[in-house]
Amino acid sequence: MPDFCAAYGCSNRRSLKTRARGITFHLFPKTGKMRRTLLCSEHFRSEDFDRTGQNVRLKDGVVANIFNFPAHLQRVSSARVRKLQREKSNALRREKRSKMNMQALLEELKEKNLINEELKDNLECYSGKIKILH
Repeated sequence: MPDFCAAYGCSNRRSLKTRARGITFHLFPKTGKMRRTLLCSEHFRSEDFDRTGQNVRLKDGVVANIFNFPAHLQRVSSARVRKLQREKSNALRREKRSKMNMQALLEELKEKNLINEELKDNLECYSGKIKILH
């Protein structure tokens, strides 16, 4: 079994020195071809660990997300972050527009007295914080 961290640029080896510093090593991922690969605890957040037993274990479904990549390798991820932020912003705008449309439709139904209590209750769950006042 390997005795060093497989993360890019990480020089941690499994030794008494790293153990004294509180660094633990974990098989990651738990399944698949690379399941014998070791990553040290410095690549996970503190809440990613299950420390309830005698051994420190990774919780199910966690992803290593702390790495020290050189700048030329980080550009791709920052471009992806910008893209995701733009997509989130667009989704929030679409959601706001939909809520405004829903509010306008509810007001129109109210003005034309086409809305009953059952329909009002059903539509309120789709309208967010909009309340229909009679």
